[in-house]
Amino acid sequence: MSQKKFKYFFLDNILDFLWRQWSALGVAGGAYSEDKWVIDPEALIIFSIELTRYEPRLFDEILDWLVINGKWIDIQRLRGILKTEEKNMQRLMSAVASFLSNEVSSHRRKWEALSFFEKPGVITHKEMLFKLKKDLPFPEPLKQSIIFQEYSFIREGFSLQKMSKPVNVATSSNIRFLLRSLFGIGSRSECILYLLTHEAGHPSEVAGAVGISVRGIQDALIELAQSGLILTRIRGKRKIEYWLSQKRWWEFLVIKNFEEIKPPVWLDWIALFSALKSVWDVINKVEILESDYMRSSKLRESMKTISNVFVKSGLDLPAFPGGNIKPDHYEKEFQSFMTNVLGARVETNR
Repeated sequence: MSQKKFKYFFLDNILDFLWRQWSALGVAGGAYSEDKWVIDPEALIIFSIELTRYEPRLFDEILDWLVINGKWIDIQRLRGILKTEEKNMQRLMSAVASFLSNEVSSHRRKWEALSFFEKPGVITHKEMLFKLKKDLPFPEPLKQSIIFQEYSFIREGFSLQKMSKPVNVATSSNIRFLLRSLFGIGSRSECILYLLTHEAGHPSEVAGAVGISVRGIQDALIELAQSGLILTRIRGKRKIEYWLSQKRWWEFLVIKNFEEIKPPVWLDWIALFSALKSVWDVINKVEILESDYMRSSKLRESMKTISNVFVKSGLDLPAFPGGNIKPDHYEKEFQSFMTNVLGARVETNR
C-alpha cells in the first residue's frame, strides 16, 4: 500500500471508529455497536472535532448531540484537556462552544466558559473549516456561518436536525453518564469510575488518569471516604490509596448479580487520542519525504512516543515494529501495526 493510500485508509478507519463511538452515545445515522470500554466524552469531543473536519456530516451530528446532551459534559475537565492542545484546536473548540451557547440558551454560561481560549477578531487569517480527503480545496460557500466566521473558520450557514437521542445510561460503555446522573458532574464521579475499573488508586494516579487536578481529586476522595463506602489502606511507604467493593457497587449500579456483569474496561482516552493524533500528524509529514531513511526515522520517533501509551491501554495488540527492521521495510511494518490498532479488540478476561 502506498503512503498516500495508507494515509486515507488510516483516516477512513479513524472516522468509522468515531461514528461507532458517537452512535453508542445517541448520534443519529451511524451503525450502533457497543464496545467493551468506558467512553470518555470530553476526550472524544476534542479528538472528534478536529478529525471530523474531513467528515462534515459527523461534525454536525456531534453539534446536534451536544445540543441535546450537553448538560452531561464536564466543562472544567474539557477546559483542562484543552489547555494541552494547540492554539488552532482551542480556537476551533471555542467556535463550537460559541455556536452552542447561542443554540441552547439554558446552557449559555456553561459553553461561554470555553471562549477564553480565543476571542473573536483576534485572528486575521481565515481557513476552510472542512477539508476534502483527497487533498483538494473545499469549495467556499456563498452564505457563511457568522459564528464560525468570527473565529476565522469558513463554513456554510446551517441548522441542526435535532435528531440525536438522549444518552442511554444503561449501557456499560456509558457508565460515566450514569455516575454523573447519580453523583453530579465533576471529580466525585470520575473518582468512583476509576475505582470501579481499578483495584485501587492513589490521588495522584487518579488525577493523572482522569485529567483533573490532584487537589480536586484528593478533596473528593477524602469526602467520599467519609461515607464508609469508599475505603482506604496503606500501601508502600505509608501512601494512602483508595478502593471500593466492586462487587457491591456494580450490583447496585446495574441491579444484577456480579457474576452476570461484564464491567467495561478503563482506557486512558486522553493519552490514546493524543497518540492517534500524533500518528496522523506524522503520516501527513512523512508523505513529503522522499528518503526511506527519513520516513522510517519519523515513524520510529512517533512509535516511540505512542508505544508506552498503547502498552498500558488494555488493548489486545500485536507486537510493535522492532528497531532491527530496515528503513525500507519499516514503513510497511508501521502501516500493518496501525491497521491492527484501529481494529483492535479489548481484553475482557477479568
